Amino acid sequence: MTLPDPTPGPGEVVVRVTVAGLCGTDLKLLDGLIPTVEYPLVQGHEVAGTIVDGAGILPEGQRVSVYIPQACGNCRWCAKGETNICPRSTRMGFERPGGLAEYVLAKAENVVAVPDSVSDEMAAVALDAVLSPWRALHIKGEVAKGDRVLIVGAGGLGLYAVQIARAAGAEVAVVDPDPGKLEAAAELGAALAVAPEEVDSVRSWSPDGADLVLESSGVPEGFRTATEVVRAGGVVVTCGYRPGSDVAADSMRLAMQEITIRGSKGGTRGDADGAMAAVAGGAIRPLIAQIGGMEDVPAFLGALRSGGQVGRMLVRP
Repeated sequence: MTLPDPTPGPGEVVVRVTVAGLCGTDLKLLDGLIPTVEYPLVQGHEVAGTIVDGAGILPEGQRVSVYIPQACGNCRWCAKGETNICPRSTRMGFERPGGLAEYVLAKAENVVAVPDSVSDEMAAVALDAVLSPWRALHIKGEVAKGDRVLIVGAGGLGLYAVQIARAAGAEVAVVDPDPGKLEAAAELGAALAVAPEEVDSVRSWSPDGADLVLESSGVPEGFRTATEVVRAGGVVVTCGYRPGSDVAADSMRLAMQEITIRGSKGGTRGDADGAMAAVAGGAIRPLIAQIGGMEDVPAFLGALRSGGQVGRMLVRP
């Protein structure tokens, strides 16, 4: 598909894309599981590049990453600072053209400067694969030093969650069915990395239960594990999802043991700064599986669908 080069409107800038990431959400888009999306669409919601038309707002040549949602700024959610759940938000690569292209258009307020210490590859995933677990753990989960944190699902979000929790001073355990991902989690500092059928070992690791559980798999089995292993008075944060997936939990345990369950979606623009700072400070190690060109996109998507990938697939348009 050929489109004209974008022209910035009021408050907008044009970014020349240097690298764009692919993730499991791209498969949901292709499968028609995101109801707000219409095709034809230029996908790609993990983008890093350089400003080529700053429209007098930003300097040309500045390295940036693009924050995905573009909130309306006028609704009750935006007024409360909850811009990540603005119902009128449009998202790059979802409701508006994304970064699997030479150029992408963005509001100037939606671009985040990339520090010199951060590569384009890492910057591309910082505002999605890193941002989502960063908000889930720090803002919704209030992770603290000494916490026992269980990560359910060691995929694109879960492995970054291991690093974020460890950087906060927490002890971390991981549950995932994939041996390769468990190995990666252990290398990143997880004290325990086990398959779902070995979840009893998590109870041995933390007999009272986990203080905080991040459920990033999005499957019912993962949610059940999260609610069963969290301690009394603990918190379960879920940032993984599968459209139409029904989850269940023991309502008596939720009430009698005061279990808190919180959803977490992406992050706010302020959270994006926090995630980028964590990357720049070296707390987050990049996890890159493969880098290719546009001709590699079908193969990369196929590899994502087959599972087992450790790290992001990146494209240089």
